[in-house]
Amino acid sequence: MAKKKSLKAKLTRISQSKQKTDKPVDQRLIGIESKIEYHPFLEDWGNEYQSLLRRALNDRQKGISETEIEKSFQKKYNIQWAWADSLATNASSVFDQLTTAKQNQISLIETDLKAGLAKAAEKLETLENSYKNPSQPTLRNFNKKLLGVKSKLERLQRKQQQLLRLKQGERLHICWGSKKLFKAQYNLEENGYANHEEWLEDWRRKRGGNFYSVGKGSVNGNNPVTKIHHKKDDIFTVTITVPRCCQEIYGNKITLEFEITKQRKHDLLYALESNKPVTVQIFRREHKDHKWYIHLSTYVQAVPYISHKRNGCLGIDLNAKSLDLVYVKRDGNLHQVNGQKTLFSWDIPTGTTGQVEASLRDIVAEIVRIGESYQCPIACEDLDFSKKKATLRHSPKKYNRMLSGFIYDKFRAFLVARAEKYGIEVIFKNPFATSVIGMVKYMAKYGLNSAFAAAIVIARRALGFSERIPRSYWAIIGICTSSPEDKEVQSWGQWGKICKLLSKLKISRHQMFESVKVLEALHDAVSRTKKRKSSPRQERKVKSASKPVVFSNSKIHGESPMPQNC
Repeated sequence: MAKKKSLKAKLTRISQSKQKTDKPVDQRLIGIESKIEYHPFLEDWGNEYQSLLRRALNDRQKGISETEIEKSFQKKYNIQWAWADSLATNASSVFDQLTTAKQNQISLIETDLKAGLAKAAEKLETLENSYKNPSQPTLRNFNKKLLGVKSKLERLQRKQQQLLRLKQGERLHICWGSKKLFKAQYNLEENGYANHEEWLEDWRRKRGGNFYSVGKGSVNGNNPVTKIHHKKDDIFTVTITVPRCCQEIYGNKITLEFEITKQRKHDLLYALESNKPVTVQIFRREHKDHKWYIHLSTYVQAVPYISHKRNGCLGIDLNAKSLDLVYVKRDGNLHQVNGQKTLFSWDIPTGTTGQVEASLRDIVAEIVRIGESYQCPIACEDLDFSKKKATLRHSPKKYNRMLSGFIYDKFRAFLVARAEKYGIEVIFKNPFATSVIGMVKYMAKYGLNSAFAAAIVIARRALGFSERIPRSYWAIIGICTSSPEDKEVQSWGQWGKICKLLSKLKISRHQMFESVKVLEALHDAVSRTKKRKSSPRQERKVKSASKPVVFSNSKIHGESPMPQNC
């Protein structure tokens, strides 16, 4: 089984050059895009290329290898080796993406089912207790709640059927041209079409207008069939070798001009002079008056890291409503200047996809600028939001904004790309219990909210610090020591116990500022649990332990102070 890639490995654009040198050279993948002048060949070959690509993908699903597709397509469709190689490579890439997407979908549905069934069982148990012990508050909207559970179970049943179909089906499905446009043919008038011919024209246009060519640094023009050359000033040319099947109409070669300026121009010139492969994609943009564009993917020298942990670390915590950043010094303490804490916060952007992306890029640029000024790395949670999303579906409504992983995935991708461009390292760390540890250890200590406190934990974790459990919590989770020389301890399992206790008692985040009362509540809950296990007759008296904690101005009602020693 192939080793799963880390989040950093998926997002990074830095790799080692394959050119043989004494010392491996780090290189960074970049993309350069520009408008290109129109030629009828682009339209015809773009449509034909996409048709051949769909056939190549069908062959891959039948088990035909990439090499076999490459050889057969040269003779069968009368095209050069380089075009056949690009088609086979492109088809294999799509096939791999579909295979991964299917595996991810199966995993997400399984996670969704597990979380959904657990939540439904919890609600059913609550309703059953309400029915057995009826009272006016417990029976309020009883039928409505029962129907809600029924609806949830029906949805989960449909998910189970979908999961079964996915596991049994061998063929990978993809809709070339978008599902929305495909379904529009069944409601032509509602979608603005007078007849089926109008829809068919849009459908064919949507499925075409795009072709791709794999680069090769050892050939003239850094690409076998779409050669890139510098003409003069900011003008570059792409010389397209016409496929043999189209040469009777368009001749052997077509040369088109495009313009590249500023830093992108210097990057492209470096790639051409250094014999870096330039992969070319030429396509039509529908939302820009069907203008044609050229996209070049190539490599430039990676910027060496200027950040170092000796300068501290920036910690980022992503929440439903905000993105919070703190600067932690090398010794693990929060950085302060004249009593002012080094804290930054931004609201999670909303709006259209374009507006959100633009706002995220501005936030990322500011974060990298801060990292550049302190010359320190940036730490972020290594959170698989796809699985988190499946679980949050069954959480309270306050998490509804988090159900879209778009913002979080885009933010991390933008952050890594921007940081690598300016030589700032991005570190992804395990997100386990960061919020709870922050609330227990740093929220009251520094007078911060839970988000900033969690960001401190993330930054400290990136710097290599471990989080010791405070002595005041030892008795609650069963840690005993008789010797004052015993060192404080850390255990993920013990932090997990604290997380469960806080969740069970439903202690809100702002209540964590009153640490003494929280400790009394936790100790009382543990004591009651032990009594219930040792004396079943007292079960009715201790049911209140699972209710939310209510704080008074003095102390928790009916509770005694926690003993100092275990």
